Amino acid sequence: MDENIFVWIAIAQIPFTYGFIGWFTNWVALKMTFYPISFWGIPPFLGWQGIIPRKANKIGTKFVEVITEKLLNLNDLVQKVDAVVAEKEIMPSLEPIILDATIEFANGIEPNLWTKIPKMIQDEILAKVKKGSGTIIRNIIFDLHKDINSRLDIKNLVYRKLTGSNVSLIVEMFQKVGGPEFLFIERSGFIFGFLLGLLQMVFWYLWPIPWTLPLQGVLVGYLTNYLAIEMIFRPLEPKQYLAWKYQGLFLKRQPEVSSAFAKIVSEKILSPSNILEELLYGKAADLLLEDIQAQISTQIDKIATITKPLILASGKWKHYEESRMQIARSLTEATIVNAKELEGYLFQTLDLEKTMTTKMIHLPPKDFESILRSAFQEDELLLIIIGAMLGAVVGLAQLYFLI
Repeated sequence: MDENIFVWIAIAQIPFTYGFIGWFTNWVALKMTFYPISFWGIPPFLGWQGIIPRKANKIGTKFVEVITEKLLNLNDLVQKVDAVVAEKEIMPSLEPIILDATIEFANGIEPNLWTKIPKMIQDEILAKVKKGSGTIIRNIIFDLHKDINSRLDIKNLVYRKLTGSNVSLIVEMFQKVGGPEFLFIERSGFIFGFLLGLLQMVFWYLWPIPWTLPLQGVLVGYLTNYLAIEMIFRPLEPKQYLAWKYQGLFLKRQPEVSSAFAKIVSEKILSPSNILEELLYGKAADLLLEDIQAQISTQIDKIATITKPLILASGKWKHYEESRMQIARSLTEATIVNAKELEGYLFQTLDLEKTMTTKMIHLPPKDFESILRSAFQEDELLLIIIGAMLGAVVGLAQLYFLI
């Protein structure tokens, strides 16, 4: 009698065991998708690296394509930046530096030359330098309006922020953007496993064949992963199944996903800080610096028309060129350092989050699906097979328990 009770208990726990198999295999598959971020083991083959970190370069390339070709138009964006407003944002920080640089310029021609210049002329010189500096800032913005692509390598910026030492950001993006879907994969494993376990319970009661247990474990591990992935991405468009309308879970959340994706991109990839850094220190930095120095030199030449009589009278005109280059370098460095003052204005003006959200919401389902599925599409079969192998192991453990 006691033995019969034990047998019935063992049979009754089959659905729960297979529910556990489904949950466990899906949970492991998800962990293997994201972690470890760096290769763990003995390279190149004995070990594991999360699928997303391992595919970061390829995924990064895909994201570059989506962001730069489908969500943003760089030329349209830069046109939003008002040169006059940009000048007003940055000039207050430049004014003290302009005063110091101007005094240094004068004294570089002759020691204490600035103090010998009448106050009225000093004020006029400073006013012209400030006006000239404002002109420089506006001209830089106008140049960017004309040809932003030669000055800002946005594709390189996006790719660099998602790969290499920044690979953890791409993992974060997938976890935030596809969070509900990944949670569904995990939880659905138990549900699908439990339902399949009910069938196995009946099968075992009628035909208690030992070798069917590990086989069922393989099927549960395989099917729970496969069904979860299919339910996330298919169908692309809503379809009617009798009285039930269904669309892939990820596709159904397109507005919510679009907002989350755009927020991460606008704050951590194409942030004003990163854009300015790419402009000022990226591949086109030398070209931009040459423009700034050339425009500053032109303004200094205009200013020199006021001080020319004084310089000629001092006999120090031969030092003019050297001093001109020095103030050009000083003001160029100051312009670059203080360009950070534009971050708040750029964030509000470009409004990347809203722009990308709007465009992403209207992406065709096929393009939208690829944003999340690109993470593991090539390795879906591998994940499903791993689930099947883990299911076999648990099935063998159950066989040992029952027999």
